[in-house]
Amino acid sequence: MSSPVLENILLFANPDVPDLGCFVRRKHELEVNEFDRNIHVELNPSIDFHPAHHQVYFRVQCGHAGHFQRALVKMTPDLSIPGPVLEHFPPDFVLGGDFHPQPSNWFKFPTQSGQRFYWFFGQHRDPAGGDWLSDKLVGHTYDLYENGTLSTVKYDDTGGDRDFDDFVLEAAVVGRRSWRDILQAVDQAKVSELVAKEGLAGVRERMYDEKAD
Repeated sequence: MSSPVLENILLFANPDVPDLGCFVRRKHELEVNEFDRNIHVELNPSIDFHPAHHQVYFRVQCGHAGHFQRALVKMTPDLSIPGPVLEHFPPDFVLGGDFHPQPSNWFKFPTQSGQRFYWFFGQHRDPAGGDWLSDKLVGHTYDLYENGTLSTVKYDDTGGDRDFDDFVLEAAVVGRRSWRDILQAVDQAKVSELVAKEGLAGVRERMYDEKAD
């Protein structure tokens, strides 16, 4: 599978934390799909948010588990590889690891355009040893913001107590505009201001004068 083409990050803002803007509303509380097992997917475009360019952030929020916990994170341009197969591919990022859950800093992909899928595979391992095993259940809440969306992703490792607090992640999809778009918008604002002050005829006259010079 070829890697998606990454955007030139120099054209976009690239803050260390997701700049989501003001909270709008919670679209839904914890939703669990038994068939998802340990797989959570963020996507762009979505029905709620579809910017031309976007950036995805993610981090460990917390966790209360006896097992070690981790999440493998992978970005793909399509759904050509089924999730259970993709879980065995080398990840782009790993959250957590051979220790009990603890909060982490934000991680992020470079700004992207077009269709992207972001996979989060929850896994756990007995501290006494053994292999990493896929978690049994995952659910998420979903919040809408002025400039993006935020999912709180909650894993239940063995599925025994269904408390969904063994490993908790946050995943944010943030809208991005290139510096060139922003500069064009500023230039357009200046033109609009001139039109308001001098009228369209005055702006045209000034443009012709500048061309003549």
